[in-house]
Amino acid sequence: MWIKEPGPVTDNTEFLGRPEICTYLLKGDIYSLIGGGMAHVVPDVLKQVENLKVDIERIRYLVVLHTHYDHLGMAPYLSRHWPWLKVAISSVGASILKNRNALKVIEDRNNEFIEADNNPEGIEPLNIVENGFPVHHIFHERAEMDLGNKIKLYILDTPGHSVCSQSLYVPKEYALFPSDSMGVLTENQIMPVGSSNYDQFQESIERLSKTGAENICLEHFGALTPPDGGEFAQKAKKSAEAFREKMILIFKETNDLDETANTLYVDFKCRLSDLGLLPENLMKDILKRMILFVNRLR
Repeated sequence: MWIKEPGPVTDNTEFLGRPEICTYLLKGDIYSLIGGGMAHVVPDVLKQVENLKVDIERIRYLVVLHTHYDHLGMAPYLSRHWPWLKVAISSVGASILKNRNALKVIEDRNNEFIEADNNPEGIEPLNIVENGFPVHHIFHERAEMDLGNKIKLYILDTPGHSVCSQSLYVPKEYALFPSDSMGVLTENQIMPVGSSNYDQFQESIERLSKTGAENICLEHFGALTPPDGGEFAQKAKKSAEAFREKMILIFKETNDLDETANTLYVDFKCRLSDLGLLPENLMKDILKRMILFVNRLR
């Protein structure tokens, strides 16, 4: 089953946010948010938490699985208003978040969406270039976090989509939180966005397929439960391999980077583009990086 709207995924996992920007509340004796979303969805998340009658002081962690601007924008607001909340991220991600240029992109894009959303709840614009990004806990490969009530989180390094990408597996829930490390699910396909290193991207999908997860909690467009969740890894592998072959074939035919990217963009245009989360110029830049990589031109 494909759960496309916020609501329960498993007994201890709640999908929060919006269909296009997902975060998850994982509940043990203490709770953790998985996925940092964007600043403009904070009002949705706060209302959803209130409707669940959650004691907010039980939410002790927010796990950021990679540093792209659409996966961490809630953290500055929530950590400021919930002083007990600890933001956890990889060591590579923490290093990126010390870079002023990276912070400027995150700040600008999140603030654009706050403004476009009319901000009825008065969410403050991000000011992380000046104030810094809150990081309280570093997750290393194979790190564990015990939330109690048998809810243990296991962290896996899964680079390829980004250099800092991590995924999280919760055995008790048979639940995998890959962020974008296995691709982006759309109505028509699984988009294999191996933006930083396509070889590592495919290796990460293979690694995650071995968890045997049956519930896949994605950070765009919802979650998959059985039987769809159990089939997702194999479909993601096939999609990534087919797209690699297509990038090689079309570039061989055209011998032109721009033409190849323009041809492939037709397949990749989806609701993320329509919503402004993956604008055409950014998507074509990502496609060009992947084309160059798989054709061994960089």
